[in-house]
Amino acid sequence: MKTKLTFIATIFLLHYAQLSSGQDGGTLFKANCGACHTIGKGKLVGPDLLGVNDRHPESWSLKWIKSSQKMVQAGDPEAVRLFNENNGMPMTDQPLKDSEIKSVLAFIQVEGAAQAVKPVPTETPVSSASINSAEPKIQSASILNQFSMSEYLLFAALIFMVVVIYVLCSTLKLMSSVRK
Repeated sequence: MKTKLTFIATIFLLHYAQLSSGQDGGTLFKANCGACHTIGKGKLVGPDLLGVNDRHPESWSLKWIKSSQKMVQAGDPEAVRLFNENNGMPMTDQPLKDSEIKSVLAFIQVEGAAQAVKPVPTETPVSSASINSAEPKIQSASILNQFSMSEYLLFAALIFMVVVIYVLCSTLKLMSSVRK
């Protein structure tokens, strides 16, 4: 009976490890791209990535993200153009798997679509006092805004697995005490 419980616990833990190892595109974007790129908010260090999936085929993007400089050195016209448009600033090679890059590209596509749906903010008059104000703007941060949906789902799955393991252990304990 103890081996069955160990087997079930191992299955749950392996399933959780598999879920947590597969990062979503948003997390990968923040970790690998967000320091240099935005999606629909203008150029940062590198170009704005809004619509990047429409500008380049996926196969080209996979090669570019893995090693932009190899493509520039090989004379790819689009790679050379991008390199020159960004003042000769080389993009850092990203050690990501194809599946991870595709996940990031999908995230960029979804974020870009969300940008198109967002309502346009109305302009508020700007006073000279607000322009000259050196006070930092404080944004309230809710705990709900700190994590992505997949992180909440992983946490919920973990709690569910802990509850299931607890129930199984309690049941096995009860069953073993009934036998005695």
